[in-house]
Amino acid sequence: MQLTKLSKLSLIRQILVAILGLLVVFTGGCAEKTQPKSEAIAGAREFVDSTGYVLKLPQKPQKIVSLSIGTDEILVGLVATPRIAALTYLADESDISNISEQAKAVSRRIRANAESVIAVQPDLVIIPDWLPAEFIQTLREAGAPVYVYKTPSTIDEVKQAIMSIARIVGEEQTGIRLVADMDKQLGEITEKVQQIPTDKRQVVIQYNLMGGSGGKGSSFDDLCRYAGVVNGAAVAGLGLNEVLSKEQIVRVNPDVILLPIWDYTGKTDIQKFGAEVQADQALQTVKAIRQHNLIPVPDRHMTCTSQYIVHGVKDIAKAAYPQVFKDE
Repeated sequence: MQLTKLSKLSLIRQILVAILGLLVVFTGGCAEKTQPKSEAIAGAREFVDSTGYVLKLPQKPQKIVSLSIGTDEILVGLVATPRIAALTYLADESDISNISEQAKAVSRRIRANAESVIAVQPDLVIIPDWLPAEFIQTLREAGAPVYVYKTPSTIDEVKQAIMSIARIVGEEQTGIRLVADMDKQLGEITEKVQQIPTDKRQVVIQYNLMGGSGGKGSSFDDLCRYAGVVNGAAVAGLGLNEVLSKEQIVRVNPDVILLPIWDYTGKTDIQKFGAEVQADQALQTVKAIRQHNLIPVPDRHMTCTSQYIVHGVKDIAKAAYPQVFKDE
């Protein structure tokens, strides 16, 4: 009986050892199979664009295509130029581009044409939300990784756009530095314009080839707020895409009229245009006209949607309050 009990115990022990061995093999095999899956999940990067589309990027993009001048400027500030496969055709135009010199390091220029974009074989295409949805869909159907960003209309939205793009291209720390530099420059401008009493704040309008513009909700309206001036178009009740009439300009009676430098039509003599505004008989009672306070400002600062927008704030502030910027 004793031998039988020992035999039974031995058999039970062998069975337990065998079971434990199988468990080790099984769990080891499972670990071996699930580890790569875990690594793949950890390496996956997902981004939700302004349309709600979820873009998945397996790695930091190395062949980036930009389809707006704003993202041209942001990208050049964020990544090394070898990672940029193409910039827009406007990147070289110094009147509208703030990176015309830096852009020379990127050889390819592109327009919003599906065939030309696909031919580049990009691993990231950054597109503004004002381009047609059909164009965006065509690129996605062709397998191009497309991120649609919201076109900023305020300085805060520019900062948000910079940080969104910085995360997508894997350069978040550089994005943080770009935004911090913007805040530093804005702080310096604010410190200067705070010297101007509230009742001495200048009324400013932007007068382009189509007339007075930049009403409530426009980027110009936000620039005026930071520059410490009164936006004459907003005072007149102008909306985002409306144009000031000459009668409204007379009623607003601006202290400063900002003129363009860039002729986007390719048909206008800009200097002659300024002279015609100055000589306009319908505007002769306006303070800015009487005091010859028509000041050309770079369009690349006034219309940009990148980190360079702070230069637009400074342009307006300097035009309105040259006395506090006399040392610059």
